[in-house]
This record gives sequence, structure tokens and C-alpha cells, in this order.
Amino acid sequence: MKTPAIEVQGHRGARGLAAENTLAGFESALDLGVSSIETDVHLTRDDVPILFHDERLGPALVRSLTLAEVRLCRIEGSTHRPTPAADRFADAHAIPTLAEFFAFVTAYAGALGEQTGKTEAQRTAARRLVFDIELKRVPFRPETIGDGFDGTGPALLERVVVAALRQADLLERARVRSFDHRSVLAVKQLEPTLQTGILIDGTAPANIGMLLDAARAEVYCPDYRFVDADVVRQVHAAGKRIVPYTVNEPGDWQRLLAWGVDGITTDYPDRLLQWLHSFSARATPRER
Repeated sequence: MKTPAIEVQGHRGARGLAAENTLAGFESALDLGVSSIETDVHLTRDDVPILFHDERLGPALVRSLTLAEVRLCRIEGSTHRPTPAADRFADAHAIPTLAEFFAFVTAYAGALGEQTGKTEAQRTAARRLVFDIELKRVPFRPETIGDGFDGTGPALLERVVVAALRQADLLERARVRSFDHRSVLAVKQLEPTLQTGILIDGTAPANIGMLLDAARAEVYCPDYRFVDADVVRQVHAAGKRIVPYTVNEPGDWQRLLAWGVDGITTDYPDRLLQWLHSFSARATPRER
């Protein structure tokens, strides 16, 4: 088997290592040199895209809160890794906006990273980072986003995310995904060059290529428990990529790599990267 060169994606930053969807978590992922970071976008009442997974913050819908109200909450992780760049940039454990995430990665790759002791390899990896943005639509719970989306075209969420990517000049380094494939298609209508992905949970579709084509998506993002060799074959036969989520165990990494996946989303990018390094070290010259 050839040594794999795959996309290592930090789930919500590096969820198993630091507070999810925070600058602290993003710094932990960047320090490791991940290929991409997956994060989640909701809208505040004042129409600001923020990075938060759940539809509620305490008892309130995120959409019912202003950015100032959201700022009153801090997200603490199970571990406390040093995050000097995030600490200097802003409140490392506050809920960030999408624009702050983009600005932080740019700062990490530049002067801020150098000032806080990041290596040239870490800063170079940050300059190449892929931003994988999940739009948190729930088709039969439209109030979770509350922007009047009817599935026939872009609404506010799609528009503000694409606008933020354009403003940050990141269209070529970004990917937008959703479980609501109509939202993915709407993004493509706004920006045909933007890479997109469709999320799948709890099923292995009979015709994956048809789903990807219908959404005009380039990447298939399934729950890893619904992936086998034939699923990977279908995706590649359609000329697309497959990046399963959320995979945290070596036995599952090994199976997925043997089947030929293009990337892996994990809570523990440190463990996956170490495992991949060990895999490479164990491979014979012929396998390399």
C-alpha cells in the first residue's frame, strides 16, 4: 500500500484538545499543521455569522441573540493548551465571528505567529489552510436560522458567508458544506467557483454521484460508519472527493485509508497525524 497523503481536517478546530469553535481551538489545530479546519456557522439576531455548533445557547436560540449577548458566553474545553496567539488576538474562548476566524488565521500565518513563537512550517501550513464552513440549516426547523430560506435560492446565511469569503479573498481556500443540500446548491448559484460539500448522516445512498451532481458539490462528507469500499468507489467514479467525519480511532483510520478516502475529519488531529507518521515509517520502500 502506498503511503497516504490525505487531508487531515480538525473538527470544530481540534475538539478533543481545546474548546470547540474558538480561537483557542483553532490555534491548537494550526499548531499541529492540519490541512483544513471544519467549523459551524449560525446567524445572530443582528445578522452576524458566528461560529457555534448548536442551535441554542443555553435556553435561547442563537438567532434570537445579538452578537453583544453572544459575547457574554465563553466556551471552555476539557483541556488547557497554551494558545498565545489567540490570547493576544482576542478573547480566546469567546464565540468568534466568521470574519474573526479568517483574520486570526491570517495573523497566525504572519506577524502574530512569528511574535508568538510559531515555526515557519506552522505559519506556512496556516497560509495553505482550507476553511471548511458548515451552514447549520435544519430543513424542518427553519427558525434555527430564521432568514426566510425556502430552498429555491440563496437567503441571508448563504449571502453573508459568501460575502465574508470574498471580503477575505479566501474563495480559493474555502469549502462550504451542509446537511441541507439545497443550501449547498444556493451557495453554488452565488459563487460557482467555490468548492462545496454535501453532508450525509445515517444512510448510504444508492446513487451518490446523483446526489453530488444535484447539489453541484465536489466533496462527499458522510458519517464514517456509512462508508465502505463501494461508497469510496462511487465517489471517485463521479470524479469527486470523499472526506468522512468524525473519525477518532486508529482501526477506523486504517480501514478508510485502505479504501482510498481523500481526507478524514477528526477531533484529535494530533493523534491522526502521529498515526500517519508511524504508518509512513512502517511502510517499506516499495509501499512508499
